[in-house]
Amino acid sequence: MGVVRKQIFLEPRQAEALKRLARRSGTSEGALIRQAIDARLAQAEDADAQWEALLQRWAASPASGAGRDWRREDLYEERLTRHGDHPR
Repeated sequence: MGVVRKQIFLEPRQAEALKRLARRSGTSEGALIRQAIDARLAQAEDADAQWEALLQRWAASPASGAGRDWRREDLYEERLTRHGDHPR
């Protein structure tokens, strides 16, 4: 596995908690940080996918105007013409 070196700054409480967790779990601090990053990235990807699905559902809904073959301006124009209110 190739890795890229990164330098990060932790608050003292984070550094202590990370050290304790690494000791208890028998893994390295770096591995725990990588796992935390992977979990956060997966969470963000899931949120992005949910947002995209929501946008697609909205685009297909009647409220979005998708699939209609008229424009609001056309209806307004037709109404004005029908009622003789059209400013010619």
